[in-house]
Parts: sequence; structure tokens; C-alpha cells
Amino acid sequence: MVTVAEIVAKTLRAYGTTNYFCLTGGDSELWVALTDAGIRIVNCRSENSAVYMADGYARVSGRPGFVYGQRGPGVANVAAAMADPYWAFSPVVSLTTSIMNRSRDRYEYQDVDGMPMHAPTTRWNKSLSAPQRAGAMTRAAIRAATGPVPGPVHFEIPADMLGLDCGESESYQEESLGTVNSRRLAPDLARIPELITRLLQAERPLILAGNGVILAEAWEELSALAEALSIPVATTLGGKGAISEMDSDLAVGVIGRYSRRVANDTASEADMVFAVGTRFGGLATNGWQLPFQHKRILQLDADPQVIGQNYRVEYSLVGDARLTLAAALAEIKARGATRGRTPWAKGVAARLAGWKTAAQAMSLQKPPDGLHPAEVVAALRTVMKREDLLAADTGAIAAWAGTLFPTPAGRCMLRSAGSLGWVLPGALGAALAAPQRKTVALSGDGGLLYHIGELETAIRCDIPLMIVVINNRAFASEYHLQKRSKSGRIIPEVIDFSDADFGAIARGFGAHGVRVTRSEELLPALREAYALGRPALVDVLCSKDTPAPSASYRGDSLV
Repeated sequence: MVTVAEIVAKTLRAYGTTNYFCLTGGDSELWVALTDAGIRIVNCRSENSAVYMADGYARVSGRPGFVYGQRGPGVANVAAAMADPYWAFSPVVSLTTSIMNRSRDRYEYQDVDGMPMHAPTTRWNKSLSAPQRAGAMTRAAIRAATGPVPGPVHFEIPADMLGLDCGESESYQEESLGTVNSRRLAPDLARIPELITRLLQAERPLILAGNGVILAEAWEELSALAEALSIPVATTLGGKGAISEMDSDLAVGVIGRYSRRVANDTASEADMVFAVGTRFGGLATNGWQLPFQHKRILQLDADPQVIGQNYRVEYSLVGDARLTLAAALAEIKARGATRGRTPWAKGVAARLAGWKTAAQAMSLQKPPDGLHPAEVVAALRTVMKREDLLAADTGAIAAWAGTLFPTPAGRCMLRSAGSLGWVLPGALGAALAAPQRKTVALSGDGGLLYHIGELETAIRCDIPLMIVVINNRAFASEYHLQKRSKSGRIIPEVIDFSDADFGAIARGFGAHGVRVTRSEELLPALREAYALGRPALVDVLCSKDTPAPSASYRGDSLV
């Protein structure tokens, strides 16, 4: 006899699954089956953390990240956390249990319907109806999660089905499936020549690269296209890594709300925008205030539903970014259309150089109430290697990292897609997915307090994560927004925190922990933590009165 739990576990293992993230709660058949299949159970301190850990793992590995929620409140907690993988197009599989069939509609303890809870944040939401379908439905969940447009899914199994005979002894991986990009959507090649013609005709073209470029792993093709046609490249926050900000004079940086001013200015002056893998969402356009409605727009996306959703599109292509850009490069080569730096590209590069000078000057500022966050970001770039992975939380942390931490082309930065507190568990999942690389989590003190218990998980599971805390004892984003509101009134009760010594807290968990209060302590503390190869936290007391580089309260800042 092969049980439902066994066929599920064997199917996961057939697809190369090595980790299953959870907060344990009953359902022992599943834990036995996973262990017997050789899958590591990563037991977290909350269901929300387990989702974020699975999310970080999935984004870095390209494989589904599996997360468990026990019937009742466990499922509710998992469902609440699925928003971030939904926003990030991350292949997270919420594989949960539901109340036993014999107990349904009888007011059983902790009975709650998890299906409608998952509906808003999943691409596929199914319940197992018969034990014999367990293997097929597991494979279906993996197919739905991995693409060609990836995203989170939910597969529910009634708890009393786990031990039933599934009548199916064979578990297998479907051929060439099971990872993001295993099914790429090919473009209509007949439309490629017109794309190149239009790009060559533009006087001030700009490429806007979004998360779709990263999902498709198309950074080499996009960088080569930009170089061949001398087109500056701006990125959304999710598209950071589409081109090297460390090497290319065409990389103007992140646009939108959390942005570089030079990137927003370049986007405003462009006469044509080639949007690749971006939906022109609110964050990328600063609430649709950037004047894209006045531009000629060419749009490429794997999801036809997003094309033309927010702006009128002059020319569109539906397809995988990597396949489409490779075809565009072949067309450029066939035409001999490669060109040197245009006056437009040279002008953008000159302004970019001025921006870099201003950013460097900002990192040298010495506020009276703590270190400047820009100094912390600059020091991190000095300590970390090119291939290392930086994970950043949302809010001000996303703005500091997105704008000031230059990355090479590739998947070198992850960030919360919108859920504050994501970064500690998300970075732990990323570290498990890429043990050959060092992973650093950049957090604020407000975000860290959401899931600080995962320091215990890091110690217990021996995950070598380095955590850097920009500690201003407040929700600084809210502070600066309130300062710039119409009333200008500050409400301390919703902003300020007590001064928690996170270095001491880390040591209490058994990790390395240190507090930095002066600039001369910063680099030595970061270098020591970086070199340890075990969980380490550096708590940096930073200025509350230095606004992050956000268009929401930029004022007269050059950065």
C-alpha cells in the first residue's frame, strides 16, 4: 500500500525538492513520508515565516518552495502571508491540510475553510477529492506554480486522506518540467524586425526592465541589446539586476517611488520606452506620475493580460523575455545595426556620473543622531563580493538598497515585494537555495521585530546568514511621510520604538551579535560578521532624520 502522504512526498522528491518549510502541527503521516523521501523539514517559528522562507528559496532556486499549514489557524496564517509570493510571481506551493471529512459541518475545533482564503493570492487553488488523484494533483500544482507565468498555488488535502491508500505506486517528474522557465513562451518571430526598426528610429529611447527579465534570467540578452543599440536602461525595483549597475554607463538605476532621481529624470525625457517584463505598476511609476502616457511605448511580456493595462502601447510582443531578446539580437546582427554611443546615451551617462558623485557624498555625511543609512549601504558594498546575494526588506530599506547598492547583472538582490518583515525568513530561504553564495539580509528595526524568532531557526538549522540592521528606533518611512503631510503632525505612538539592542538579542539566541554606534566601528564589524560563516547580526544605530531616496519625500535632494 502507498498512502497519499507517501505519494506526495515521493513526487516532491522526484522533482528535486530538498526542503519543506513549516510550523509543525499534527499530520504526522506527512512528516514521516517527507523524512523517508529524504526531504529536509525546516521547522520555523511561525507559518508566516515559513511562507517567506519558501518564497526566498523559490525565487533563488527557480524551484517550487513548499510550505505547510495545519488545518484551521495554521492554514489561515499561511494564506495571509501568500501575498508576497503573489506579488513577486514566486512559485510557492501552499500544501496544507483541511479538517477531516468525517468532522466537516459539525463545528469541529479549529474548523475553517482555507480555500477562499487562498483565492486572492494564488494562480491555482484546488482540493484533493480522491486519494487516487494525489500524485496527479501534486504534479498539477507544480506545473501551475512554475509557469510559463509563475506564481503561488494552493493544494489542500483533507487530513484524514493522508494515511489512505492512493492506489498509485509510481511517482515521477514530468519530462523537462518543474522549474521556472522549463516552459518558455516563444515569441512571434515575424514581429521582431519591426521592433528593431522602431527602436532605431527613436531619438531618446529607454529600456525599462522589470521583474520579468529576472524571472526569465534574461539579463545577458537585455544587456547585450542595450549595448548593441546604445540604449540606456532603467529598471523597476524588481528588475534590479537586468543590467550591471557596477560596470555599464547605460544602467541608470531604479525608477519610480523608491528610485534614483537621475533614473526618473531620464524616464521623463525619453521619447520611446521599450518595457520588458514590467506591468507599469504603482511602485515603478511613482503612482503613475511619471509621464509614460506621453511616450511611444513598446511592450514585451510573457503575460498578454498586462500589455496595455496602464498605458497605450504602440507595439507589443508576447513571449519569454530571454527568447524574444535573443531573437532581437539576431535581427540586429543580421542587419549590421550595432551602433556606438549616441548623443542621448552620452548625455545620460554624464548625468549618471554626477548622480554617483552626489550619492558618494551622501554616504560621507555625519548626522547628529546616528550613522547615515547611505554609509551602511556603501560599507556593505565594500565588504560583499559581486556574486553575493543581498536581501532587503520593503519600505525605506528597499529604497536605500534599491537605489544605492549597485549590483552586477544577474539575480544578486532580492527584496520584499511589499510585506514588511519578509527579509529575515526570506533571506534564510535564499541562503538554503544558494549555499555556495553568501547571503546578507538588510533590515530595519521595525521589520526585524516581525520575525526575530527565526534567529533560533538559523542557529538550529545552521544557516549562515549575515543580518545588518539599520536601527533608527522607529518606522522612519512613516515618520517622514507624516512630516510631509498636510498637517505635518507627528504621532509618536505609531512611529517610535524603544532602543532594543539587537546585537545582544542575537547573542541570546546563540548567534554572533554586535552593536555599532560610530563610523569607525562599522567596517570592522561588518567584515568580522561576514567572515564567520554562521548566523551573525550587526546592529547599526542610524539616523532617523535622514529620509530615504523616495520620490514621496525627495524634496531638493539630488539623489
